[in-house]
Amino acid sequence: MSHNSGPVKDSTASGARSVVLTCLAITILDGVDLIMFGAVLPTLLETDQWGITTATAGLIGSLSLFGMMAGAMLAGYITDLIGRRPVVLACIVSFSVFTGLCALAPNLEAFGLFRLIAGLGFGGALPTLIALTQEYVKIDRRQFYNGVIQTGFPIGGVLVSIAAIFMIPAFGWKSMFAAGGILGVVLFVIAFRYLPESIAFLTSKGRHDEARTLAQRYSADADAESGMALEQSGGADTERKSGLKLLFAPGYRIATIMFPLITFFGLLVSYGMNTWIPQMLRASGYDLGSALTFLLAFNLGSGFGMVVITGLADRLGSRPVISVSFIGGALAVSALTLQPAQALVFALVLLIGFCASSTTGVYGFVGVYYPAAARGTALGLAVGLGRLGGVCGPILTGLIMSSALGANWAYYAFAFAGVAAAVLVSLVPRSTRAAVTAPATVEKAAELA
Repeated sequence: MSHNSGPVKDSTASGARSVVLTCLAITILDGVDLIMFGAVLPTLLETDQWGITTATAGLIGSLSLFGMMAGAMLAGYITDLIGRRPVVLACIVSFSVFTGLCALAPNLEAFGLFRLIAGLGFGGALPTLIALTQEYVKIDRRQFYNGVIQTGFPIGGVLVSIAAIFMIPAFGWKSMFAAGGILGVVLFVIAFRYLPESIAFLTSKGRHDEARTLAQRYSADADAESGMALEQSGGADTERKSGLKLLFAPGYRIATIMFPLITFFGLLVSYGMNTWIPQMLRASGYDLGSALTFLLAFNLGSGFGMVVITGLADRLGSRPVISVSFIGGALAVSALTLQPAQALVFALVLLIGFCASSTTGVYGFVGVYYPAAARGTALGLAVGLGRLGGVCGPILTGLIMSSALGANWAYYAFAFAGVAAAVLVSLVPRSTRAAVTAPATVEKAAELA
């Protein structure tokens, strides 16, 4: 069997659970590396390392985000061509090697270049991991496990925050990037051993023996897409079209345009609030004490929302759950303009963080909406183009806060974005996938989506 088809693994493997845990471990490291720059930035500015200023720091942060955007779109397309496993492994190499090189950067230009290339790995890993996870878990739990693996981002952020408290004073800021690179090497070894290839991809390429071996090793049966792909011996003709052609085929093209717009508005709120909420509340007259309290509330709500919203989407359908969540976030943000008591502000920020994780649900919605042959490409576009919202959110909020409009109008902008996302979600056409694929379990899942 080819090394590309899957890892060497014992017969006692726990099937889909090992896939989920491996993908979760990758997103945790992804979250570690993503938030690393923010953790070391105060030290860089304080020590005037390489003459860095707040303006150049903002540029470095943007380079990483643009790398993530390009990586998501590129990897999403490539994964539907060459398979999930080699793309994930390449992404781990990218963000591990170049994060480690940040510790050796001789100047700010090299540091920025390394962050840009590492960003390609950050962005490319997520759509590929979602696509792979949804193929191995039970069909009626695909969105929930999408939420589970994405909790790795806040977990990684917490780990970085704790590590920075001890490591930076003792070993300097470069030790953070060196540790990230070393962890990446360890994770590569784990992923190489435990991460399988997509069975749907193997069957579409006629590699049925390898697909059957993986199905047996990971206990993939008709309850999961991987088992169904094997039973269908490669699937219907639609599955053989390229992912890009499927995205713009009748029945999919409208959703292909709408999903990136939805993630744009969702990430605009998420990134904008994460960056500015302490300052916005301070401008509204609250005695914050520690700004970290409100950031903690936002991120706790976000992590909780990732699993609750995606779990409900599996049971009640993506469209109503995600729409209601976006609307709930818009109402909670609007309530901050009424200047409620500070205890209530904490609860509102918790709720806003919960609802801001609706974007995680959108990724799951994309995953179940498209067939496996197009899933990576569709997720790459949604995640990649949606990152523009992550870039625009902090910039737009900063412009509003520095103008005569003030914090209330920043709240209104976030509320508008939430309502716009909810409307777009409700307008996504019903999936035609049930008519193309076969089993009743898929038909039911497509109707719920």
